[in-house]
Amino acid sequence: MLNILKISAAFITVLLTCQVASANAGVAVIGNPKDGIAALTEKQVKDIYLGKSGRLPGGPAVKIVDLGDDSAVKVEFYNKVIGKNLSQIKAHWAKQVFTGKGTSPASLEDDNAVKKWVTAKPGRIGYISDISVEDTVKVLLQVP
Repeated sequence: MLNILKISAAFITVLLTCQVASANAGVAVIGNPKDGIAALTEKQVKDIYLGKSGRLPGGPAVKIVDLGDDSAVKVEFYNKVIGKNLSQIKAHWAKQVFTGKGTSPASLEDDNAVKKWVTAKPGRIGYISDISVEDTVKVLLQVP
């Protein structure tokens, strides 16, 4: 019985550690490594994600992608980088679409789908949890 309690306590500790680590994870704005872009500033990312800029600096036209509305990474990205909450972003894109100035970005289900989409063609950027970064993508902006 004592061994079961020790194992249960260890398991709970591991779970809590994982939850704390994921809650403290940052956001990485990623791009296709073939674009040759070293980095983006927060302002450049903000302008791209608000439809104010349609090109990567010195590079190709840019396409962006979002995560789904149920994603904590999406909430963190828009709050920290764009300075808006999800309701404000939805209103922004509704206005852009209504006035013919742009179309809202498509949403993908998870970090792996974003990585796959970004690496499929040049000129694509997205954001993922920084713990999901791997060498198939280029980190353009790190947000703690």
